[in-house]
Amino acid sequence: MAVKIHTDLSLLEEGKGIDMFYPFYNSSHHTSKRGDDNEILMGRFDEYVEYAKTSIELTDLENADFAVVPIYMPFDYPSNLAPKRLAHFIDMCVSKGKRIIIFSGHDVANVSIEIENSLVFCGASYKSKNAGFLSFPHFFEDFIKKYKDEKLNVRKKGSIPSIGFCGYAPPINLPLSKHKLIAQMKLWANYCGMMKIFPDLSSHSYRARALKILSKHRGIKTDFIVKKNFAFGPGGLNTGSGRVSKEEFRLKYVDNIINNDYTLCIRGIGNNSVRLYETMCCGRIPIFVNTDCILPFENEIDWKNLCLWIEERDLKNIGNIVSDFHSKISPEDFEARQREIRKVWEEYLSPVGFFQTLFYSLIKK
Repeated sequence: MAVKIHTDLSLLEEGKGIDMFYPFYNSSHHTSKRGDDNEILMGRFDEYVEYAKTSIELTDLENADFAVVPIYMPFDYPSNLAPKRLAHFIDMCVSKGKRIIIFSGHDVANVSIEIENSLVFCGASYKSKNAGFLSFPHFFEDFIKKYKDEKLNVRKKGSIPSIGFCGYAPPINLPLSKHKLIAQMKLWANYCGMMKIFPDLSSHSYRARALKILSKHRGIKTDFIVKKNFAFGPGGLNTGSGRVSKEEFRLKYVDNIINNDYTLCIRGIGNNSVRLYETMCCGRIPIFVNTDCILPFENEIDWKNLCLWIEERDLKNIGNIVSDFHSKISPEDFEARQREIRKVWEEYLSPVGFFQTLFYSLIKK
């Protein structure tokens, strides 16, 4: 039976469309509002489109199971800056007593949305500040299906843990510049504990700090590819050694995850980690550093026992924690953990898995 959702796709003129309605966008909706605005991510919703054909029905407000705002919301609401049509849509839903599902951005933490009978999803909120908010994963193509012939190759446990990372982590590997000096100052501030007080200023300092500590640990093998620019930023796609094609870029990135036991997953500018979900897609164990994060389906997923979980306060001991964990986990549990991680991604964090679970939980209530 299809879930019945009420929305107003004409509101797409007011902002970027949310991923949930990707199957219902047509050629009149500009690609930047459809969620596939970067060529390298094309195809990530193919399976979700097929799922939506039989599982989602857009309907009028009266007959809907719930309502959904079709665009990523302004960061504050109520607000005089909100478009009038958006405010009217929300008022109508509230007046009919319909639950409203709202998605905000992935990289903005300071979201203030107060709407009666609503569920607010924000990918970068701080748990201590927004305890009532929920989180949602980043979506991308299935790496195993697209790049590894649909076969999950489980790694055997070795004597020494290997950790992968492919990404941007200033000031590491940056040429001398104003940007490098600013990043270095933020890294020093992080070592001094200042970023706990001013987390929005932390940028990539947690990432750089963790990489430096792990690189110096003798009981760990590291496979770090640290870029000089954002993956999708100025200069084109980059894996640390220059411009490459989108296929080569993605394959090298996936191989860095697949070819290691663990992958470092820690916040960048936003208080979340895309790499967390990518690592889980590949069936590898994430080393997740918790910086007061909210994660998806916290009541269903045992995140602390699924990942190699490290609290922010313990970052200084990350090398010892990883080494100790690896020495204690049995070869059988090491392999079973990888399979379980991949299963959780498929059932809860892939596009079909996330929305299917969300819809089921909403209707069940």
